[in-house]
Amino acid sequence: MVGERILIVEDEAITALEISETLEAWGYRIISVVDTGEKAVQESLKLKPDLILMDITLKGDLDGIDAADIIKSFLDVPLIYLTALSDSEVFTKVSNTPANVYMIKPIQEVELRNNIELSLQNHKKKQKEILDSQQAGLKDVQLFMRSILPELASALPIVERSVFLGSFVRLFEENMKPRFHKYSQNQSKIFYENTSNKEKLKIYLSWVSNLYSHLGFQVQPRSHNDSGVLTVKKCSWSYGNPDNVFLCLICHSMMQLTYSWTNLPGKVHAVTNTGVLQSVCRFDFEMGLEE
Repeated sequence: MVGERILIVEDEAITALEISETLEAWGYRIISVVDTGEKAVQESLKLKPDLILMDITLKGDLDGIDAADIIKSFLDVPLIYLTALSDSEVFTKVSNTPANVYMIKPIQEVELRNNIELSLQNHKKKQKEILDSQQAGLKDVQLFMRSILPELASALPIVERSVFLGSFVRLFEENMKPRFHKYSQNQSKIFYENTSNKEKLKIYLSWVSNLYSHLGFQVQPRSHNDSGVLTVKKCSWSYGNPDNVFLCLICHSMMQLTYSWTNLPGKVHAVTNTGVLQSVCRFDFEMGLEE
């Protein structure tokens, strides 16, 4: 495993240089080298490294353990402690923190390389397990929504549909908006707010495509400059009930709402073509502004 982006936190300049040159020789990318806990937090949140090598004894208000606690509260990133201390008190403190490995200086190259590779592999394995679990849960949601929404939309009196739609939109935003923000931050190499509108649109189209795919839709996203298109085919909600406008309102409300979370200019325009065998909807995202 090479090419991963590594942040080195080490207050001894010579040690930091030696580690940096060694890792680069192995094919890793050193994205930053800092010497304080405060800088470690700032660089981690800004650059989102694939792994952090963290010296425990650092100058300033934050030692390596304190900095790691803050970083881990924002980012799911593998972290390896480096320290010259080996007493039981330090070990006890380290053992209660979310680091992957605890290494005592002087660091042996073979040990360092093995621990880095193992930490990265375990992290990717854990992420895959989480993703598989989420997808399994989304399948349950998909089955539920495919079964209940058409039936509910057919049975619900017209006068009550607006109340239901309002409640649905509120609950949808409460549950899904935090997921979108977390996804957008993870997809961006810098703070999402500092990315270009073009990049924000790409991130949004990726997220909303995954959402609709997991709900049983066949989707195709495309983006170009200040506009994007999401084509939705084989609507799993309207199958066997293509003329139910209320289902389209729910879908359109979800699209309009999620786009508003991006803070992008412009609006979403929906073009719907329903049929007995297949429904095809196209959502056009026109930002209307060039950067």
